[in-house]
Amino acid sequence: MFDQVMLWHFLGLVPPILVVSALVALPVAFWPLTRRTAATSARLPWKLLGICFAVSLVVYILGGEGRLFYANVDWQVRGAVLRDLVNYPWPVVYDGADPKILRLPLGMYLIPAWIGKLYGFPAAEIAELLQNTLLLTAVLALGSTLFTGTRARLIALGVFLGFSGMDVIGALLTGYPIYSHIEQWSIYQFSSHITQAFWVPQHSLAGWIGALCYLLWRDDKAPAALLFCVVPLSALLSPLAFMGLLPFAAHAAVSVVLRREVHVRELASPALAVLLSLPSLAYLTAAADTVGAHFEPPVIPQYLAIELLEIVPFLVGLKLAARTDRFGRATFAIVAIILLLAPLGKVGRGIDFVMRVSIPALAILSVLIADLLSTPPDTSGRRGRRIVLGAFLIGLATPATEIGRAILFPRSPAPLCSYLGVVPGGATDYVASLSRLPVWIRPNEPAMVRPRDPKQCWNGPWPKPIT
Repeated sequence: MFDQVMLWHFLGLVPPILVVSALVALPVAFWPLTRRTAATSARLPWKLLGICFAVSLVVYILGGEGRLFYANVDWQVRGAVLRDLVNYPWPVVYDGADPKILRLPLGMYLIPAWIGKLYGFPAAEIAELLQNTLLLTAVLALGSTLFTGTRARLIALGVFLGFSGMDVIGALLTGYPIYSHIEQWSIYQFSSHITQAFWVPQHSLAGWIGALCYLLWRDDKAPAALLFCVVPLSALLSPLAFMGLLPFAAHAAVSVVLRREVHVRELASPALAVLLSLPSLAYLTAAADTVGAHFEPPVIPQYLAIELLEIVPFLVGLKLAARTDRFGRATFAIVAIILLLAPLGKVGRGIDFVMRVSIPALAILSVLIADLLSTPPDTSGRRGRRIVLGAFLIGLATPATEIGRAILFPRSPAPLCSYLGVVPGGATDYVASLSRLPVWIRPNEPAMVRPRDPKQCWNGPWPKPIT
């Protein structure tokens, strides 16, 4: 929620003193809602929190954050964006005949960039690493409360980190190099959790946090109002993961109404979250027509292949093992519907829609799998258990290739160029005409930026995996 206030500051809507005040005021305002979850987290052993922090730190360091290891090529753009947010006045508006403002999900960048303005770009990179590490630590630690006992929690951690579809089979069948970014064997993609953490931490964190809040509600460990707060706030991290959370939020809303569990006092926090999010929602949807969104009929062979290798074995296995009811049949049905329909949507020119909208559903599916594998098998469910376990073990090839590349490729170099130096002219999903911003959030007379970029945008080689 602090990133929402930071966006207000980025747009020039509030001065720095109000940002500092929000650090105190917002936790107090949301405390009545979060105290139940806070009580749960307070009972977590320090050893467990330490393990979750260490695992999260290793994940993001291996993903290239902090530039201690190789970072995938998506970070060429992200490094340039963070550099511009540190080096140039806010809001970052690039000068030209039609001035363009940075318009992208800034939730991951704003707090690190603010620190970077005080202590330099390297400090911003470290702040980004620590910020993401703490968020993933919270996800893993609170997620552990869904399981009972050390053994079950360790299995759940392993399943969550290793979760992927059987990309290696798809790569072998299509002749795609199995030593590369093998998830691109198809024109569609359901990204493994390690891929999400390495390539798109902001999208994955948004989806994972929302999915966790939904599961905590289903397990009676958190109120539905917590989910209703998180969903609108998540858009600034990832609009597409936000879209993937909407069916789960709708299910929670309908359930609360039907059970007559609506209390006026519990609506205050979600209402505040929506109010906090209004500027970011207006900001993110400015000039949305330049990005484009539409339904796209599937390429049948590719669609069947991706579903049969990535999704169907897990759904069928869980059904045969009779483990679809842990969080309710409706939960399983929503997961199945999203994962079967996600390839039919398209935003922009790539396949980002299916990759990002599916993040919450994939996270919940992985928890269902962990629940199955962490409980003693029964005779009637052994066939389904074997299907799920077999698909999971084969899928481990995908995170293995991602981790292998992180170790074997050289560490990523420092960025030297602005965003426009990396992406000349700017992509429509990263910049928008300043004039297209709604008047009520449009900055008045912002400082115009005219970057002067060197010919080489990095201070060393940055090899690209075969994609």
